[in-house]
Amino acid sequence: MVRWSVAAVVRALVLGLVWVALSGAEADYALYGLVGVAAATALSLALLPPTRRRFRVRRLWFSVILAGWFLGKSVAGAADVARRALAIRPDIEPAVVSASLSLPPGPARQLALLMMNLMPGSMVQREVTASGQPADDADAITMSVELHTLSRSLRPAEQWDSLQRRVAAAFDVDVP
Repeated sequence: MVRWSVAAVVRALVLGLVWVALSGAEADYALYGLVGVAAATALSLALLPPTRRRFRVRRLWFSVILAGWFLGKSVAGAADVARRALAIRPDIEPAVVSASLSLPPGPARQLALLMMNLMPGSMVQREVTASGQPADDADAITMSVELHTLSRSLRPAEQWDSLQRRVAAAFDVDVP
């Protein structure tokens, strides 16, 4: 019971802060905020009930590092893509680069795949099995990914490896 109470209070505080940040905390909309925060808190408790899992400061720290790294890479990548596209002679040589996949199946791998697709200049084209075939089957064991990039100079394989290490640290997952 205490676990549920603590989870409800923490979630309500976080959602309340988000509401204040987005709305400017105007008194005219306080009732909407109160109802919205209460509904969102109840929904979050229903969809993601509190567990006995211990809170780890280390995971939080690495999650913050991951978010900062991702934001920095996204801004730098967007500037680089804009520079390439606006040049008199565009500096674009599309290529497909193969890179190893070290994250185990699950949420960590899915987050890494999604984050790579959100970074400017490169994206995951597909997952590939050990035999070199596309991993279309959910049960297939994927060994690598094919990254589509605007230019090999963006070093997408190195960026992918760095992303995997950061995601693994945030999820507390061991990778080779």
